[in-house]
Amino acid sequence: MKDINKKRTGTLISIQDSLVKARFFDDVIMGETAEISVDGKFLQAEVLQIQPDPKNADAGIVEMQVFEDLTGAKIGDEVVFKGTPLSVLLGPGLLTSVWDGLQNPLYKLSEEDSYLKPGMNAPALNEETLWDFTPSVKVGDSVSGGDVIGSVPEGKVDHKILVPFSFGACTVESIIEKSSVNITQQVAIVVDELGNKHELKLAFRQPVKAPIPFKERAIPTKPISTGTRVIDLLAPVGYGGTVGNPGPFGAGKTVLQHSLCKYAVADIIIMAACGERAGEAVEVFKEFAELEDPTTGESLMNRMCIFGNTSSMPVAAREASVFIALTVGEYYRYQGKKVVMLADSTSRWAQALRERSGRQGDIPGPEAFPMDIPDQIKGMYQRAGDDLGTEGSLTFIGTVSPAGGNFQEPVTQATMDATGGFWGLSQDRADAKKYPAIDPLVYTTSVYNGFVSWKDRQNMISALRTANDIDQTISTIGLKKVPVSNYIQFQKGQTIDFCVMQQDAFDKVDACTRPERLEVINEAVQNLISSNIDFEAGEMDDEQLKESIKQKFDELRQWWRDWNYSATTEEQLAQLPGAVNKFILQEEYAV
Repeated sequence: MKDINKKRTGTLISIQDSLVKARFFDDVIMGETAEISVDGKFLQAEVLQIQPDPKNADAGIVEMQVFEDLTGAKIGDEVVFKGTPLSVLLGPGLLTSVWDGLQNPLYKLSEEDSYLKPGMNAPALNEETLWDFTPSVKVGDSVSGGDVIGSVPEGKVDHKILVPFSFGACTVESIIEKSSVNITQQVAIVVDELGNKHELKLAFRQPVKAPIPFKERAIPTKPISTGTRVIDLLAPVGYGGTVGNPGPFGAGKTVLQHSLCKYAVADIIIMAACGERAGEAVEVFKEFAELEDPTTGESLMNRMCIFGNTSSMPVAAREASVFIALTVGEYYRYQGKKVVMLADSTSRWAQALRERSGRQGDIPGPEAFPMDIPDQIKGMYQRAGDDLGTEGSLTFIGTVSPAGGNFQEPVTQATMDATGGFWGLSQDRADAKKYPAIDPLVYTTSVYNGFVSWKDRQNMISALRTANDIDQTISTIGLKKVPVSNYIQFQKGQTIDFCVMQQDAFDKVDACTRPERLEVINEAVQNLISSNIDFEAGEMDDEQLKESIKQKFDELRQWWRDWNYSATTEEQLAQLPGAVNKFILQEEYAV
């Protein structure tokens, strides 16, 4: 076999947007990366297919997707094959970082030019920062891929320094004492079973399409407190779970994601802006730099990292950005951290696959997506999970942007099949200014008992569904023909929807509801649902009685909404169940 460590080159023979073909005479490895030389710039690419050259028996044809803009490329440009797969640099310094879809630090690149240009790159992690390394192994110890050899403090996170996952059984030949080092300096030398020596540093590269293994995978059961009532009450997600969050444009997906980043109880938050509009991505970069973490009082970015791949960037980089973000999440999960990853939007990720598939001439599936799009989506979500061996977890929440809010389109359907949770956003609720616009009647969850019991959850759903059915009846035949008893059920459902299912994302108190507050709210809701309220008719006719009932429920809803904004102490929280009970008995409840 030819030596693949020598420089291996090829020349471009075909250019079709981000898909190119090159002729080569040396060995080429499927999936390896390459650099295309264009006017002195080196553009990153990935090998997709290798075929024999019909015109030259000694040559081959390689098909590649290019992650950067090919403007200026021409037939005959040189291609240099790198011999390594698409990978991500893992090590201390990941947190607080903002990268593009190829892990180039955006703030560092902005120092060179205000605009991102093809071929621009910079070290993914700061090579000058010193980290206080404390070893945890000694000379002679046996280690293998994924074992801990030491640690460094990364803000409030104890960042473990790992042996690269590709390593087999090794013996520690040397390791430095406790000292301050950067990511380029050697911290240990290990010897493998063949006698080969390997230098270990604080950081190493990991292929992004090779999942980091679990030690002991478990079914997600413990719910995450997201601070969003409709999620935590009706559609909880467990640590290590997966959720698809589809919704039409303008339904509030971005605001919901901001809320989840801020209030979800997790150690690490990773956000992959995959094909987002540039304006929204810039807004994310600015806002998150200024947001305060409510749990620590420090900057929210101290427990976050962001991958910003906008819709104006080459579509091939969208695919890379999601896999890079997933690999970073798996890395922190392996370190025992609770990680929540949000990808916005997986629809644009799928569109990148559709464009590539079309250019390759593959047989199209529904709506021209690749035939294997369901398998690709499943493969992406299956990398999330709970690891009992490390006590870490990776929760994956992916938003979907179906055109026209059509949940029957292929990406949404494949996401529903691949995920354990489903938070469907409603255009009607969004138009009615209801936040979050998650339809409480259109969801799934894999968590049986969340912050409330399954029975209580079903009671709430039944009350909301009954109210929705009566609302449809009122719209069809009018209010007059609806019995008073049904109208009371309708008002109960409206109260639950208005006071519980909706929140104010910009109010400091109402924006986040923790489990202890949910318990109080659930008690009040269950009392309201199960009650038989006796509204005295007196001399009123049905129409007047219904108007009186509506007025009384309006007063309760206003009181309850004020309580949502103001109740913070234990004494104030306890007022809600009492007020609802007094309302049921038609007693004075104002406090």
